[in-house]
Amino acid sequence: MTNISYGLPKESFVTISVYNLMGQKVAELVNDVRGAGFHTITWNSANLIGEPVSSGVYVYTITAGDYKAVKKMILMK
Repeated sequence: MTNISYGLPKESFVTISVYNLMGQKVAELVNDVRGAGFHTITWNSANLIGEPVSSGVYVYTITAGDYKAVKKMILMK
């Protein structure tokens, strides 16, 4: 399992998606309005259809209002 924490200064529509290094979407963790404050989402290492993914390097994107970021993570099992 992997935890992703983020903070919002005000209520915003948030999307967090996980991609493999080939650019394929592996999981969509958040796609909803979230209130101001700190939040943590847990990725259970499953893909879009619920199957476990392999260990390796993944990239996640987070978008909240005008904020956009791309971050790298390593999944180790």
